[in-house]
Amino acid sequence: MTCIITQSEHGRKGGGGTFDTRNMVVEHIISVSKFKCPFSGCHGFFPFGDLRAHREACQHAPCFCAEPGCAFAAPPATLLPHLVLDHLWPARPVVYGQVLRLRAPVSVPRRLLHAKHDGGVFVVAIGALGAVTAVSVVCVRKVGGPSQPRYTAELPASRPPLPGAAAGCTIWMPMETVTSSDRPGELAVDNLPWVMTVPSTYLLANVDGASKEVYLKIQIKKIS
Repeated sequence: MTCIITQSEHGRKGGGGTFDTRNMVVEHIISVSKFKCPFSGCHGFFPFGDLRAHREACQHAPCFCAEPGCAFAAPPATLLPHLVLDHLWPARPVVYGQVLRLRAPVSVPRRLLHAKHDGGVFVVAIGALGAVTAVSVVCVRKVGGPSQPRYTAELPASRPPLPGAAAGCTIWMPMETVTSSDRPGELAVDNLPWVMTVPSTYLLANVDGASKEVYLKIQIKKIS
């Protein structure tokens, strides 16, 4: 809301300049009014002082596909089927706090996880980082402020027992804060702040024998 007051309404001071006075009527109107969220699909109305915090956390804020040549933009819940149907990204459901076992081909750089609890959408990013394979988890949403929900993740990678060994081995690294991105099509392990590195000895042969997979046990938790 913009208030425009003419010079005569403000009054004058020496030298022909103007001085500002608080318009208590307008301030009262703003304080008791509620404003609609500007994002399509969100029907919430909020006091002016709470609108910014809501916009930072609103799940209807648009994200961008960012696949080469694609200009599609939509909230994460709508972007999910677009990536699956139009760009053939693999997707799996996930439940917060439960372990999802996943054999992920390293040749597929991005795959989706979607949480029915709150509509959260996540990308499991996989790729080469020098001589090792790197893995990370990213939340698809507008990059906002502290009012957004916070997620953590655990991302162990396992390998079967080596010949003569009684048990396999596991790499485990906790992710205290899941990174956010509103451009999932541009995600790559070499530009993410947190990755887990997996040695080549942990990669399993695919059923065709020509490609490799990493065996993951992903657990995402919603903290706030």
